[in-house]
Amino acid sequence: MTKLLVVGAINTDLIAYVHRAPEAGETVAGGHFEQHGGGKGANQAVAAARSGVAVSLLSAVGADAFGKTRLDELAADGIDTSSVSTLDSVPSGVAIIIVESNGENRICDLPGAREHITPDACLQVLDASSPTAILAANELSRECLRAIFLAAGERSIPVWFNVAPYSDGARELLPYVNTLIVNRGEAEDLLGMRGADQNIDQVAGELLGLGVSRVIVTLGADGVRGYDGEDVFRIEAEPVTPVDTTGAGDTFCGAWAAAMIDGDSFAHALAYANKAAAISVTRRGAQSSIPTRDEILRK
Repeated sequence: MTKLLVVGAINTDLIAYVHRAPEAGETVAGGHFEQHGGGKGANQAVAAARSGVAVSLLSAVGADAFGKTRLDELAADGIDTSSVSTLDSVPSGVAIIIVESNGENRICDLPGAREHITPDACLQVLDASSPTAILAANELSRECLRAIFLAAGERSIPVWFNVAPYSDGARELLPYVNTLIVNRGEAEDLLGMRGADQNIDQVAGELLGLGVSRVIVTLGADGVRGYDGEDVFRIEAEPVTPVDTTGAGDTFCGAWAAAMIDGDSFAHALAYANKAAAISVTRRGAQSSIPTRDEILRK
C-alpha cells in the first residue's frame, strides 16, 4: 500500500566537479565528471524510501538507456515505479550540473519526457495509489499539479509542496497546499519581494496568509524554520563541511515527509530531516548522497 505519492522528475545528472564555474565565454580546464540518478521527484522519493516508508513515484522517462537505468535504480530502493510512464520518441530528463570546490552548484534542467504527462494521467495515478499524503516538487506542468492537488483536497489527502524549481505560476497552487516547503529565495519570489531583506519570520507569516497551514523555510547554513500557525520552530544547521550541495533540499523534503507519515511531531520531523540533509552535503551526487534512516538516527 502506498503511504507517500511523490510527484516530480526523474533525471540523469551529468556532473562536472571543478574548482570554479566558468564565466560567460570562458573555458575552465580540470576537474572530473560523474553521472548519477537525479530529478527532484526521484531524489525525494529515494530519501523517503530510505527512511522506511512505502513510496510510489509519478513521473515519466523516455524509452532510452537513461530511462531504463533510472527505473532499475529506483526499484532497487524499493520505490513503486508502476506509475512512471515510459514514452517513445521523447528523451528522458537530463540535468547538467557544475559543482564548485566549495560545494555550490549550478544546474541546467532539461525536462524531456515529464513534459508530456497529462492531468488525466495524474488523476489515474491518484485513484490507483490512494496515498496517505502527496509530496510534490514543482516539476510537472501547472495543469497537472492543479488537477492532482485539487483531487487530493477533495479526498482529504494532505499535499506537501516543494516550490522548486520556482516558477511564476506556483503561487496560484498555494490554496490547495497544506505544507509549503521553500528556501528563502523561493519564499521571496512567491511574494514578489526578492532581495527585500525582510525578516524571515515576516516572510513566512505572509506565506501563511496565502492559505497554507504550515510553512517550512530551509536556510542552508542558517538551519531550518518551521511555521505551524503561530508556533515557530527553529532548527540550527548541523556542523558539517559541504562537498556537494546537490540534492540536499530534496533529501530534506523526503526525510521530513517520511517522518511525518511515521507519526512524528512537526518539530521532530524538521530536526530529523535537517540531519538527513546535513549528511547528504558531505557526499557527492544527489541520490548517491542520501542517507538511510539508521544513518540519520546515529548522527
